[in-house]
Amino acid sequence: MKQMKKLGLAVTAAAALMALVGAGTASATALYNGSTKLGAGSVIDFSLASGGSGLMVNTENESMDTCTTTTIKITLTSAGSTTTTATGNVSELTQKNCSFPTTTATLGKGEIHHIAGTTNGVVTADASIELTINTIFFGECIYGVTAGTTLGVLTGGNPPTFHSNAVAEKFSGSNLACPATGKWSGTYVGTEPAGDLHVEES
Repeated sequence: MKQMKKLGLAVTAAAALMALVGAGTASATALYNGSTKLGAGSVIDFSLASGGSGLMVNTENESMDTCTTTTIKITLTSAGSTTTTATGNVSELTQKNCSFPTTTATLGKGEIHHIAGTTNGVVTADASIELTINTIFFGECIYGVTAGTTLGVLTGGNPPTFHSNAVAEKFSGSNLACPATGKWSGTYVGTEPAGDLHVEES
């Protein structure tokens, strides 16, 4: 049996490290390392918090997959401006030490929207992110998120954290028995760039 397609991320996580919604604005968002604005080409790297795990559960809150080693890397394609938000490509999304073999099928893209009054941002998918899980119970399950799906919140700090909370849907090619949706959650800690990474209105 097989797996599910998750986002990053993402962050993944989508970060998958990436993307944002809700209290933020669709424009004027940038990422800063201390007082330095991150430009296009900058790499942001998040990994599961020590002792933590990334979880995929069904709508009955029953476990579908658990991974204890996850890396999400995002390469910024736009730094953000007074009229645009920071965006990036998920350049790496790896899931290891999982309940079932789990692979990334589509890396996707993300964007970040500043949450007013904070140094945090909502992360949303800007293009499909997909994971495949080879399960014992359902067979091969392909799950993912499409553009506009909220992935979670990037909380600014030293180190920053990304809290994923995304609903993934079953994609074409999955075994019929696979649940229609899955919920992905986990806490990921920033490792690159070092220091204070935060989200501001550009």
